[in-house]
Amino acid sequence: MIIAKNGLKLIRHEEPDPNISEILHDPTILENLSEARSYTAPMPANICFRIEKDNKVIGQICLKSIKWINHKAGISLFISKKHQAQGHGLQTLRAIIEYAFKRLNLYRLEAEVIDGNAPSLKLLEKTGFTEEGRLREAKYVNGEYKDLLRFGLLRKEYSG
Repeated sequence: MIIAKNGLKLIRHEEPDPNISEILHDPTILENLSEARSYTAPMPANICFRIEKDNKVIGQICLKSIKWINHKAGISLFISKKHQAQGHGLQTLRAIIEYAFKRLNLYRLEAEVIDGNAPSLKLLEKTGFTEEGRLREAKYVNGEYKDLLRFGLLRKEYSG
């Protein structure tokens, strides 16, 4: 497939393309791209843990979209309805924060929460996350668009 416009051609290709790889040897180009292009070997983009209580799976927590060069990751957490509001989320989130900062040497953690999800907002506040922004009407839920709130936590802000 080729898209042509104003003297330029966009030519669809498959990765890796040797012509593109040649350009990527220029460090001034590479430093402004996604760090995935810098990896010499595959690095895990996600690390997930199931959460168990009394030998039963009650949820999952993940470090997602890990950017190893930038030392950051997103956090995803869910706990079954039956096991919510019992402190498991707080305990789990504190454990993954400590693991991310102390074992994986990450510097920044990020989380998104649907506006109006009071328990999740409270959980992030309790663990030191700071609200950094709002993505307006970015999540389609039950027939309506909801705002997503973006949160971040830096290692230097972590008190654990």
